[in-house]
Amino acid sequence: MKTGMLFNPMVFVYWAVSAVGAALYFIGAIRGATFVAFVPDESVAVVVGFLGGMVFAFVTWPFVLMVMWWGRRAYLRKIAAPVSATVIESGHRVTHAINSPFATHRVRLKVTFPHPSTGVECWVKKEFAMAEFRRSTAKALLHRFPEGATLPMLVRGRAAGFDLALRPQWVDLW
Repeated sequence: MKTGMLFNPMVFVYWAVSAVGAALYFIGAIRGATFVAFVPDESVAVVVGFLGGMVFAFVTWPFVLMVMWWGRRAYLRKIAAPVSATVIESGHRVTHAINSPFATHRVRLKVTFPHPSTGVECWVKKEFAMAEFRRSTAKALLHRFPEGATLPMLVRGRAAGFDLALRPQWVDLW
């Protein structure tokens, strides 16, 4: 049977759109905060507007991304075919682990599944990076999906996503 890695070239387009969207969002937040600060006192508008806009943008940008991913997940749920994937490789490693609050826990999953439209056995791997304060989440992810475990996926064309159910959210695999 033929096997192959499932990779969507649109990932690079998503990265570019996200980078441009982030830049435009931050510029808009800074301009909006500067405009609001300019009304009462124009002498501090630039400083207060810049700092206030940056803080506002940093705080709200993750929520903007979350809303965009909700829309993408809803679209994927409508058009993708459900398949069952098998974990063929899983691992956990910690970087900068010498009692550091800045340690990073990396969980790697590699899954294989039959493509719903072609029947070809495909594989995808994903590495999740989590901060030290999410150590228990990383260990729970590794414990939940050891080698040989199955998990539900949605596949359409060259895109695939699966449900980790650590939180009610989707994590994409490319």
